[in-house]
Order: sequence, then C-alpha cells, then structure tokens
Amino acid sequence: MYSSIVLTADVLHDIFKFFKNDQKTLYSLVRVNHLWCYQAIPLLWSKPFDMTTQDRYYEIIQTYVTCLPEHIKSHLVYAGIKLSTNYSHNQPFFDYPSYLQHFDSDKFNRALNIWLRITLINENYVDPLLIFCGPLKKILGPIVKDCYIIYPQNILQRTLNKCLEPVIKDYYSKNPKYNLFKEITHLIFSRCNRLKSLLVYVGDEHTLSLVDMDFSLLTRRHNALLSLQKFELTLRTPPSSSHSPPSSSSSSSPSSHSHSPSSPHSPPSSSSSSSPSSHSHSPSSSSKDDILTNLFTMMSTFATNIQEITIQSYTTKLPSQVHSSLYRMIESQKSLQSFMSNYFWDVTYPSLFKALLNQSRSLTKFRLWGLTNIDNSLVIGLLEWDALETFELMGCPISSLPDNFFDSFSNGQLKIKNFFLGNGYGSYPFITNGLLKMINLNLQKLVVEGITPEIVEAVRENCPQLTHLSICAYQSIHQTLPRLLSSLSLLETLILGNQEQFLYTSDTLIQFSQSIPSSLCTLFLNFNISSLSLKVILKECQASLNILELHQIQSKEYELFSILIQYSKENENLKELKLYLANNFRYSENNIKYIDYFVDYM
Repeated sequence: MYSSIVLTADVLHDIFKFFKNDQKTLYSLVRVNHLWCYQAIPLLWSKPFDMTTQDRYYEIIQTYVTCLPEHIKSHLVYAGIKLSTNYSHNQPFFDYPSYLQHFDSDKFNRALNIWLRITLINENYVDPLLIFCGPLKKILGPIVKDCYIIYPQNILQRTLNKCLEPVIKDYYSKNPKYNLFKEITHLIFSRCNRLKSLLVYVGDEHTLSLVDMDFSLLTRRHNALLSLQKFELTLRTPPSSSHSPPSSSSSSSPSSHSHSPSSPHSPPSSSSSSSPSSHSHSPSSSSKDDILTNLFTMMSTFATNIQEITIQSYTTKLPSQVHSSLYRMIESQKSLQSFMSNYFWDVTYPSLFKALLNQSRSLTKFRLWGLTNIDNSLVIGLLEWDALETFELMGCPISSLPDNFFDSFSNGQLKIKNFFLGNGYGSYPFITNGLLKMINLNLQKLVVEGITPEIVEAVRENCPQLTHLSICAYQSIHQTLPRLLSSLSLLETLILGNQEQFLYTSDTLIQFSQSIPSSLCTLFLNFNISSLSLKVILKECQASLNILELHQIQSKEYELFSILIQYSKENENLKELKLYLANNFRYSENNIKYIDYFVDYM
C-alpha cells in the first residue's frame, strides 16, 4: 500500500541545516516546491558572500537594492545608476536582508564598488544642447528641485516630471547629497534579525567608512546581536595626507547623511558615489574614535555571548576612551572561547589580559600576533584559564621582558596542549627557561617557525609527551634535532621545513634518519632535498609511515619515482603520498609512465 510522508517545515529546517555550506544543493532544493524554497532561501542568504565568487558579488547588491523603498530606488535612477523596470517597481518575494547572519564589511564594500562600476551610466558623452541649456539649468535647478513628484497620479504630473527630470538630475549631479553605501548598510542593519558574525575593516581608502555603518540600527528594532558568536575588528593604516583622495561635497559631515524619511515630494537626489571610489569619505579621528567607543559600549550590553574575538590594529595606539570601551566589551563576555590580538596599547591603560581573567572556564584558544604587552596579568591568566588548550605567540616580539619574568610562577603548571611559536623568540630565556617548563606535562603539539638550537634543547628537556612536531629552521640544528627526536617516543607527526637548503649534509643525514622514532606515522619534508638524501631517509627511518608528503623536490624524475615505488613495495602501511614537484618538472613520456605505474601500484 502506497503511503506518502509529508515533511513539516520544522523537520525540513533541521534537515536543510546540514546543507548550510553547500550552495549547489541549496539551489537545487529551492526549485522543489514553495515549502522547500522557504526553508532554503534563508540559508543561502545567511552568508551570501561565501556562497559565490567575487566576480558575482554585484548580484548580491543587485538583490538588496530591490528591497529598498521606492523613493530610494528613484534616487538611484537619478543619481546616474541604471535600473531595469522590474528592478525599480517590484518588491522582492523574500526579505533578503532579514536573513543575513554573517556581515563582512570588506566583502560588502568590494561588492558595492563592483556593482557601481557595472550599473553607473557612462556620462562621458556631451550633449551639444548643454552648451545652450547649461545656464538655464543652473538657474532653474534650485527653483524646481522640490517640484518633482515621486508618485504621479495623472498624466499632467507625469508630463511635469518628464520635463523636470533633466534639470533636477543636472542640479543633483553638481550638488550631491545622497550616500548609496550608507543607504544599503542602513537597509541591512535595520532589517537584520540575527547576526552570528560581524567583521569590520576600517582605516584606509579601500574600506567602508565607519560613518556609513550605523551599528545602533542592529539593536534599535530588536537585539540582532544577541546570538553574535564572532567579532573581528581590523584597523588598517590610513593613507598619508599626500595620498588622500580629494574630498567631495558628499563627505561634509555625518549629519548630512542622516536617515530622516523623505517627503512624498522630495526630489531625486544624486548619489555621492558617482565613481566607485568617491564614497570613501574618511571620518575625522575624533569621529572614528567616537564611533568605535559607541560600538564597543553597545556590544558590552547587547552582545555578551561572543565566542571568538579578533582585534588587529596596524595603526597607532588607540585613545584611552576607545581602549576602555574595548576592555569593558571583552570583560562583559560570558563564554569567550578564542581571543586573538596584535594590538599594542599604552602601558598606562588597563591590560586587556586582565579583562580576560573571568574567562577561566571557557577560553580555549589564545593568540598574540607579536609579543605585545606583557605583564603579570598575562601569566596569571595562563595559570587560571583552565580550559586553555592552544596558545600562539606569532610574529616577532614587540615588548621586551626581563629574563627572570617567570621566576615567581616557576611552580605553576599550564594545561596547554598546543603551542605555536613564531620566529624571533630563540634568544628569550622566558621561552626556553620559563614557558616550556610550565607546559611540559600536557604539551602534545608544538609548531615553531625559526627554531634555534636553544629551543630544541629546551623542548627535549621539558616536553616528552609531544605527538606532533612542526618546525621551520633558518639555522643549523643538525646536532640538536636528532637528540630531540630520539627522546620523543610518542611522536606521530613530524613536519620539517627550511626556506634555504636541506638541513643535513651527507655526514649527518644517517644520524638524523635513525633518530626518527618508530611511533612516527606522518612525515612532511618541505625543503630542497635530493633523491639520494630521500633514499637514505626512507631506508634508515625506523618508522613505518602511513603518510608521506614531499615539497620542493629537486631531482631527476625517474630516480625520484623509482625510490618512491620501491618504498611503497617495502612499506605496506603507506596509505597516502603527496608530491609537490618543482616548477621545472618535465612531463616527458617516460615520467608519465612512471606516474601511471606508481598510481596503479598505490
């Protein structure tokens, strides 16, 4: 007996969430029926810029424009933007801005500029009649600019509009008061129901101006920040005054872009965005500081469930009021899991590490790009963050630190399992004599760029539980590394890299190969290695590898493939091989045969 099962909207919603990152599947689901379409569209438009490529960003803006009020669409038309008839008069079936959950101001800004380049009407053609009509338009413009009727009711009003259009358009092209970028962000922020991630990039001429983003709209109708999980702020270096773009009348003051509702008879304004770059009116420093202060203050009240915060600053130190509001925003979080920052604040300001001390049960990842401000609150935090599993010190150190900084905390034990260390820390005793001792019992994964013999020895003495070791060396470690490897009986993954030359000579290669522990399952070699050296490593290595990955191979191709084929025959455990050949690799007929044979064998 045939029976059909009808899936309810709630069931479909739960099922479709499994495809939230699968654009192709979601588009196919849209075409099934109305019910499925209603469930798939919100997922497609929750993060629209991640569902397409950059060359199609303009289509997203194109769709958002259809959601604008009618009088705003009229403004676009008379600002020199070409809209189709359907575009101008029909409201979309879905309220697309309300579905947005992930806002990235950088991608949004690029999309707007691409859309403007496509839709702006070419104004290079000069009508000969302008020679005679120009003075007349100049006189009539201020007089008739308020006589345009947005919604004409009869043929007389339509005729009047038609006569006034060229005069009004000419007037507003020379007296721009309309800001397209602010109108679109106003539309999105005012209608957005729930944001999960907010990425804000400000500072240079390639970013969306802070003045164009009225963040208060996110909490005016209801709290769209209640479920915010990720917040990222990037402060880029502003251009020097000698390279600043010329100011336009559209960037006079924030108040000139207020969102007061237009009257039914308001004239069609001309966009200040007559060129793709003319929107980038940079607010003054005080205005930018006020906006950031208000944003952080608002978030400390309305966005207290953030799980991931990233603060990247490539500018000078922030003013005291901005820093204080940032401090309160971080301190207000209930369950912050990840914090990343390269922000270097004034030593007289409250330490951001202190604001993180109440995250002892939730903070699992802590990343500092460059050793920024170091004080007791950082070490206290490292000791109190019970859930902390990953600690990253990336980039070169900025702050200096006394060698005995960790002495008062020498008896403490950190619960860090993953430690990432950037280049430039080899000469710092607080790393070799302090931090590595405090994480020795729990550390399982260590990644070091620019490793030195001192760090290698410190790891050998303090970190016997390592299962994953990834190092990139810029100096000789041929004596210390074999001693370290032979002491790591639990090591499963080894990644070795060098940007200049192979780490070992023929005299030290065998010692290195034999020091590789038998527990190793995965080996990555990322440096210029010859076929002969590779053969020695694979022959002398005690481990039976499951995964082998080779980069920067510089050798004769037939020798390389012969070695790999022979190793595959002798090692039945090898399941995966990744080979990144040098640019000068020749795809000769013999080499293709070797590749085919090797693939068939594997």
